[in-house]
Amino acid sequence: LARYNHESHTREMLRYNDEGANYRLLDTDELLSQDNNEDGLQIGTVFDSTFECMVLKQFYFTTIYVPCDYEEILEAFYGKSWNHVENRGGGGKGNRPAMKLSDKEHQKSLQGGPKPLCA
Repeated sequence: LARYNHESHTREMLRYNDEGANYRLLDTDELLSQDNNEDGLQIGTVFDSTFECMVLKQFYFTTIYVPCDYEEILEAFYGKSWNHVENRGGGGKGNRPAMKLSDKEHQKSLQGGPKPLCA
């Protein structure tokens, strides 16, 4: 959707790129930057996977098949800290950017197990 949350999504994509993600302009293959992120451009995440190798991984209280190179795929989307819990702020409302939790807050959040998907 043109212009729908473009500014906040762009801020997050740029932050993720700073952390090693791979958001690119699809027509030129340029890495998304502060200078080339006009509204209406086709932006995508590029990663190299054939999805031919799958492995079972724990997901909440079950196991699911994921690509063997799932860590590289997640890094392409979220950067090197893809497995670190973030505070989305405002109870999921508003357009505040995600904020990294301290290591202490991160560990505390993980101690209680998975969080419910619905309230």
